[in-house]
Amino acid sequence: MSEMSQVDRGGASIGLKRIASGVLGYASGLPFLLVLGTFAFWLREAGVSLAVIGLLSWASIAYSLKFLIAPFMDAYSLGPLGRMLGRRRAWIFLMQSGVAVGLALMAFGDPATSLPLIAAACFVTAACAASQDAAIDGWRVEVARAEEQGLLVAAYQLGYRLALLTAGAGALYLAEGFGWKGAYAAMASIMVSVAILTIVFIPKTPRDDEPHETKTAADALRDPVKDLIALVATTPLAALLMIGLYRAPDQLANVMSAPLYTDLGFTKPEIANVTKVFGVILSIAGAFLGGFMLTRMSLKTVLVIGIIASSATNLLYGALATAGKSLPWLTATIGFDNVASAVAGTALIAFMSKLAASEFSATRYAVLSSIYALPGHLLAGGSGFLAQAIGYVPYFALTFLSGLPALVLCLMLKDEKPDARAKSAE
Repeated sequence: MSEMSQVDRGGASIGLKRIASGVLGYASGLPFLLVLGTFAFWLREAGVSLAVIGLLSWASIAYSLKFLIAPFMDAYSLGPLGRMLGRRRAWIFLMQSGVAVGLALMAFGDPATSLPLIAAACFVTAACAASQDAAIDGWRVEVARAEEQGLLVAAYQLGYRLALLTAGAGALYLAEGFGWKGAYAAMASIMVSVAILTIVFIPKTPRDDEPHETKTAADALRDPVKDLIALVATTPLAALLMIGLYRAPDQLANVMSAPLYTDLGFTKPEIANVTKVFGVILSIAGAFLGGFMLTRMSLKTVLVIGIIASSATNLLYGALATAGKSLPWLTATIGFDNVASAVAGTALIAFMSKLAASEFSATRYAVLSSIYALPGHLLAGGSGFLAQAIGYVPYFALTFLSGLPALVLCLMLKDEKPDARAKSAE
């Protein structure tokens, strides 16, 4: 067992940790749709082609590259800011401020007349959001014991889904009344408020009380890199491949779902009501269901259920494309999608959190989440060309098949029973 895993992490109550995890989940979720799904609505409404929308989805590759900054987050405390707020909180606050600035810059853009400017602002927002996530992942792994991680993940997922409601339905409602610039300006203001809340509410981790030694860059980065090499050396290849392929069906479907709704003729209020309000409510239920399942079933079983369900969702999107503008079909598709995605996401986060527990948790989790995000995001960049060439129905049928490799790899994992301590902590 690593030294970090033995540290007493009980400085804050489990209740406070869960609430704080929910707040940070909200901070992570808010920018995600604003550089992907909601942004795609804006782009398509402005007449941007499917091919360009697919290419701009590569902004999300920033989420796959956060392992580049994570070692610095483990090694450096940001000087006076780190001494005042603590290592993790300082990094989180700094990146949240960057997200707010990026969203404000997007609010000044217009896809129809200044696409390069708004695309650059989108990439800045995504880069800061991904870096924020790396710091939050390190905070979550460090602040709670292994048996508490399932509860914190469920709270994180709840906050994340509420943020998707804000950035999805909230932004669409605001865009309907005040235009897209007003919507994005409002989102930037919300991010400022979340950053302030981080300063006054989020508890420190045990590492935040460690002495802040002055090290050379080489010395500071050597230990996180050695720990990362140990992680790769001791983790089965099947597990790493499974992480990399697990969310591919979701990622490939999400990029083209927003243009699909627009092309089928759904209005902004209809899209907001069904895909965002109703969908997020179902996703919250799915997050709780995923957390409950993790206390009653083995992690492997929940992972298998998650990949089967999330892959099957893509067939429903194909059926929706065939049905045309049908609110019942849209409601059924969105409901199933959000429950399945939440269960799958909760299981994968729990799996990666177990692997990430170490003194250099931010680096470990950043690399694992980069492995999870990169393959699907790379493929998603070309999704617009494929959907434009073959149509929505064949596209979603093909993306359904993208879940089969992950399913096979899940079945190869060692089957472990749920931790009894997690049951007692529920």
